[in-house]
Amino acid sequence: MTKSNQYFASTHWTLIWKAAKEDAHQSQPALEELIRCYWPPLYSFARQRGLSREDAEDATQEFLSGLVRGEVLHSADPAKGKFRSFLLVAWRRFLIDEYRRRQTQRRGGNVKLLSVDFGTSEKQWLEIHSRDSNPDRLFNLFWAKSLLDEVRRRLKEIYDRRDRGPLFDELLPRVTETLTQTQYVDLAERLSLSPSAVKVAMHRLRQRFGQTLREVVLETLDDESEIDAELSELRSVLAGAAGAFDDLSAAQSRKHDSN
Repeated sequence: MTKSNQYFASTHWTLIWKAAKEDAHQSQPALEELIRCYWPPLYSFARQRGLSREDAEDATQEFLSGLVRGEVLHSADPAKGKFRSFLLVAWRRFLIDEYRRRQTQRRGGNVKLLSVDFGTSEKQWLEIHSRDSNPDRLFNLFWAKSLLDEVRRRLKEIYDRRDRGPLFDELLPRVTETLTQTQYVDLAERLSLSPSAVKVAMHRLRQRFGQTLREVVLETLDDESEIDAELSELRSVLAGAAGAFDDLSAAQSRKHDSN
């Protein structure tokens, strides 16, 4: 990772956007990484609005291509806002003003810019959309899912670098649970650790999860003072999701553990 990309990886999204306007070549890797983390809500929104799987895939790829090429950047000013809000407004405009018109002119543009797993998003959409038919709410739910996936990815990298991947894999699914002594003993046996060591490891993972979640959410905001409100909003989204993606709610309640 280059020095500039190291900076972009931990900064606010609007700085990446502004840098992309000034030097698209230098900032493109950081911009692509940002988009790669948070594209699934776009696909779910398109599917919920009635696009077929094939059309939703084509539309998403074409929109992402326009973002990286800078076309969307020159037609909107995202400063002082949330990446989530900006992305949804730009996506709505694209679906209404751009994509449907182009669909009448040609079919199957097959724009392939980013390597994204549409199969996984389609499966998740099929599992979740029956619970809620509102495209906006579904967009927010998938947005929360994308945030959690990014938190998991970062934590996984940290634990793997320390040769503690198996520990992470065992503890993460239980990070939001209140474990009994028997469960700690069972985990200890599987990990060849003492129960007390597992308790310490779980406490540290919960702290790191809460801290990393705040860092990830903060990167999608322009104003740091909005962080608690944004986390609260995402928690509300998940609270109405019939149990899907509860990690955010639990991590939000522990957000001060790392302070």
